[in-house]
Amino acid sequence: MNLIYLIIISIIPGLLWVYFFYRKDKYEPEPVYLVLRSFLYGALLVIPVGLIEAPFADLIAQPPNLPVLLGVSIFVIGLVEEVGKFAVVWYTIYHSDEFNEVLDGIIYSISVALGFAAVENLLYAVVFGFRVGIVRAVVTSLVHASFSGIMGFYLGKAKCEKRSSLIIVGLVQVVLLHGVYDFLILGGLVSNYVMFGIIILLYFYLMSLITKALEVSPFK
Repeated sequence: MNLIYLIIISIIPGLLWVYFFYRKDKYEPEPVYLVLRSFLYGALLVIPVGLIEAPFADLIAQPPNLPVLLGVSIFVIGLVEEVGKFAVVWYTIYHSDEFNEVLDGIIYSISVALGFAAVENLLYAVVFGFRVGIVRAVVTSLVHASFSGIMGFYLGKAKCEKRSSLIIVGLVQVVLLHGVYDFLILGGLVSNYVMFGIIILLYFYLMSLITKALEVSPFK
């Protein structure tokens, strides 16, 4: 499959997801260039995350038992990826004057996550083919956006309410959610229908947090 096609089915859906969530910010939309910059930084995050996770590749692919797989899923995949995405938001936009309401935490965190997911999806599409790329462009992108959007809600509240402890609450929550999600998939412990149900629940949880963020927006 031509690499250009694989790039299109990986990057374009990621940007469309960014647009979908960006439109939720209806009271004071963030500067487009900052949102796209967050997407780009998220894409670049694949490199350090990949380097950190690489030594655990064999353990993830062939774990000796389920407890080990659960540990690796949470403390390698979940922890590394979610802390990485949080760190990008923290160091690039959190301290900016543009980050001035709870929803901003959600929008920027989702943008970083979708940049990360887009490049990750591209790598999978190159290795496993067009169909895998299509599925991941829809499913995996939404899952990454949901995890980071949840984190972004707590990050936004932490800044607006000056309660830094909420950052830990958000991080612990999404590291566990991400880790358990990957554990269920890698362990083949649930059917596709159950996983679809879990994804829908994550999405609705994220949407409920977006609604809460809009309700407390100082710009409405």
